[in-house]
Amino acid sequence: MSIKVGEVMVRNVKTANLQDTVLKAAEIMNQHEIGCIIVTENEKPVGIVTERDLLKRVLFDRKNPAKTKLDEIMSKPLVTVKPDTTVPTAAKIMIKRQIKKLPVTNNQNLVGILSLTDLIKALRTHNMTNKLPLKNAPNRMKKLLEAYVDPQKRKKCPLIVLGGSLINCIGTKCMWFEQGGCARTH
Repeated sequence: MSIKVGEVMVRNVKTANLQDTVLKAAEIMNQHEIGCIIVTENEKPVGIVTERDLLKRVLFDRKNPAKTKLDEIMSKPLVTVKPDTTVPTAAKIMIKRQIKKLPVTNNQNLVGILSLTDLIKALRTHNMTNKLPLKNAPNRMKKLLEAYVDPQKRKKCPLIVLGGSLINCIGTKCMWFEQGGCARTH
């Protein structure tokens, strides 16, 4: 029996209205320390804005975040899955569509979100990493996926410890904490 998306998804998903500004969305993302926000219209999910969207479609294009509306920069159509979708199936969708955040809907209502990191952690916990279709993954995702799946691809980075408490990783590209150190891809 395979684990379902509804068992591992994050339920408290932050949203913003289609006509909200990029600045408002960035403030919400910053306040909650999240990497994306789901865009809604009449309380139904219609798009997603990620940190990458903010960089590519706002900063790079030199748009004013206080005047630019989310409907101008959001990624659409929104790719979603249902809570009863299996984790391996969700992984295949994310890799095929080259997305790292996958909203979860039930009857067109937003009920959660699954990040690539959450998905891989679930696959590792249930010893199902062999179900990841890495062969067709894009290079930027393949590095991340391989770091989670293949222990030989991981490196430990040193930690900053102050007074016996972990303060922060000092290595680059830290991904997760594992047995006395942060794992990283480079």
